[in-house]
Amino acid sequence: MTTVLSESQRSDLDPYRPEAIDDPYPTYTRIRDAGSAVYIPERDIWLVAGHEDATRVLRNHTDFVSGDGVTYSAPTRSERYPLLESDPPEHTRIRRAVQPSFQQDPIDSFGPGVREAAARIVSAAVDEGEVDAVTAIAQPMPDRAMELLTGLTPPSMTSLVEWSDAVVRAEEPAGTERHGELLQEALGWLLTEGIPGMPAHCLGRLLVEQGGTNGGLHEEGMERVMTLASIWLAGIDSTGALLGNAVDAFIENPEQWELLRSRPELIPNAIDELIRYESPFRVFYRRAHNGAQIGGAPVPDGASIAVLLGAANRDPRQFADPDRLDITRENARTHVGFGAGLHLCLGQPLARLEVRSILTELAQRVERFERTGDAVRDPSQTVRKFSAIPVRLVPAT
Repeated sequence: MTTVLSESQRSDLDPYRPEAIDDPYPTYTRIRDAGSAVYIPERDIWLVAGHEDATRVLRNHTDFVSGDGVTYSAPTRSERYPLLESDPPEHTRIRRAVQPSFQQDPIDSFGPGVREAAARIVSAAVDEGEVDAVTAIAQPMPDRAMELLTGLTPPSMTSLVEWSDAVVRAEEPAGTERHGELLQEALGWLLTEGIPGMPAHCLGRLLVEQGGTNGGLHEEGMERVMTLASIWLAGIDSTGALLGNAVDAFIENPEQWELLRSRPELIPNAIDELIRYESPFRVFYRRAHNGAQIGGAPVPDGASIAVLLGAANRDPRQFADPDRLDITRENARTHVGFGAGLHLCLGQPLARLEVRSILTELAQRVERFERTGDAVRDPSQTVRKFSAIPVRLVPAT
């Protein structure tokens, strides 16, 4: 069933309101209850919030395309992100050039470096005692992991965090001119300093100089550079968000932290449950084609479809007691936090390695987390993350 809202309903179900950005779950529930696809005329956008419908939209690359843009509004940029903003056969060619570098064996080769970085990050945080978990834990890990993977060494963690944030913020409803400037600054640094400074053997050189594993990326234009840029910047923001959300979730659910410490073999499943519980990406966008239908009802060709990942991952029809964090949840891995179908997140094996390494170190060294101030949510309308999490790390004895 598709639903067109009455005027009194529209503002109440608008997921871009500030109060819905801060705490989206009551709004998500109302959107799911309203129907398979809910149209908000003022924004000219269709919202999909149920797990089953979200999965079908994400897997149907014929009727719900990415090549017309995967942001809130159709992009006006001259350059596209090839992995994200393409459809078959172009997407198939691009993905095949990059996919081998993200298979399990190549990612496992980064394991020692990622685990060493995690140990160093957690050790420093525990020694300090009272920290901001965002700047002390969540941001440094993906910064170092992306450096190991791509060969890119940014001028500072602050610059990298601002650049990666700007990738999504620039094209949000509340995006500003400054976000666009930061994005251009990131691409400018990549071209003038980042790529020339890469080591001899790294993913960055493989992409830019050889066109990927099979040479499939086009040499002309910016396809190789933009493929590298999307891997580099997207991997920072999403994994940093996941790590910050994880720390806050365990602060709020200390019994789950105790369980994880007593049963570290649960860490892989806990990662999926944390992604389900607080999806780093709130939303993925698609454009409708070919007389597309959602829930058996048509949506107009060209319509913007917002697949609300955070809502789908709290759907009670898929997850029992969905608002409860349960690291033993048997179907946690059925979440759509990494997307689904052809555009399933390329970098998820690396993200899992990073989070597993941090949680392993924290479980060994931290008995519990204690708030020392109010956590501050970031205002991003695309990524659910924190700007600050003041916390005391009580060391294990």
